[in-house]
Amino acid sequence: MSSTNLAELAKIEEELMAAKLKSVRHSISHAAEKGRSLEQYVIALLKDLLPGEYGVSTGFIAYLTESGVRLSSQLDIIIYDALRSGPLIRLGTCDVFPLEAVYGYVEVKASICSSVGSKPSGSSIEECIDKNFKLRQMYERSFWVPMDESPVRVDIRKLHWLGLRSYVFAFESSGAAAKDIGLFSQRVSDSLNKKGCPAHLHGVYIADAGYVYTKPDDSGAEDSDDSFRVCYTSENSFAAFRIELMKALSTFPRPDSSWVPALERYYDHSALWEERVVSGSSLDS
Repeated sequence: MSSTNLAELAKIEEELMAAKLKSVRHSISHAAEKGRSLEQYVIALLKDLLPGEYGVSTGFIAYLTESGVRLSSQLDIIIYDALRSGPLIRLGTCDVFPLEAVYGYVEVKASICSSVGSKPSGSSIEECIDKNFKLRQMYERSFWVPMDESPVRVDIRKLHWLGLRSYVFAFESSGAAAKDIGLFSQRVSDSLNKKGCPAHLHGVYIADAGYVYTKPDDSGAEDSDDSFRVCYTSENSFAAFRIELMKALSTFPRPDSSWVPALERYYDHSALWEERVVSGSSLDS
């Protein structure tokens, strides 16, 4: 049996991917239509890459605060638990997901730049990190948890969960800083440090430049998702993106298999429906 050089196959895949991304990018001229088409392309790409347990959609994340239910900004791509959860609301062109269902998100950019020293533009990595800082403040998740050994009684449990896995997928680089993946990764590191916890972009893939990603910082005593090092590669960057994405999603904490997301908390129960108990309906089984 002949030996197989996976690195060479990965390089071929990389070249094919680059050609596909280039053709998609240049075949659409209208800006709004380009944005939607690029998002749909990346959604289809992720559906091919990820196992069936991961759902991929677009829309909003609903989360709870002391003052009530809030919605995130609209997200290009949401990666969610397709086995045990799903959308709260389907709106046709987008969905609304409970935070309990969500593993992470991906921002899709036709091009990406760095705008240090000026007001961040919508296509800059600094703007992505500003958005990331807000999104990763969604921590509290609520589940119905079985009580003791009872087959029917449950109790609600509110937990401080890990922040979302966060990615940027850009079709091309724009400007000198983004085209130099080493310089760009330094800009990512500097911007994350400046923003502070809980800002954490787990990966930034740039089709014509490379891949910037984070790894746990094992040099200190702290074992936390907020303690990390920024790394980068310009070689086999799509393979690196795929492998690191799978690793990050597979290690995201899952609730126990017997726990159920407490979706009722997202609704004003009395306004949505009035619960009436049937007289004499207390039955023993």
